[in-house]
Amino acid sequence: MFNKLLSFLYKNKILTEAQNGFRKGKLIETAVQTFNEIIQEALDKVTHSIGMFIDLTKAHDTLNHKVFLEKLSSCGTRGITNLWFKSYLTKRRQSKQLQQCYSAQIQIFLYGN
Repeated sequence: MFNKLLSFLYKNKILTEAQNGFRKGKLIETAVQTFNEIIQEALDKVTHSIGMFIDLTKAHDTLNHKVFLEKLSSCGTRGITNLWFKSYLTKRRQSKQLQQCYSAQIQIFLYGN
């Protein structure tokens, strides 16, 4: 599903160049490098700069599922595909793994409804 959705987003030019993270060749390091280049350019031109730093650790845990599904729909991911994502985000159990250790499972509810 990831590959199909990503292919759809690329084909329809929905992603911007500024979006990093899960894109091929675009890592957090890429975003930091771009930020550094912008700051360096501002310093070279002796202009004012400002930076805002946001800790996005566990950002996926705060994703409003309703907003996410609406955004998918507005991008053209509707019908059965959108219902698939909704089903995936509803009443699931998840745990985390670090090497051979697993956390306790927790119930996932559709957040935002």
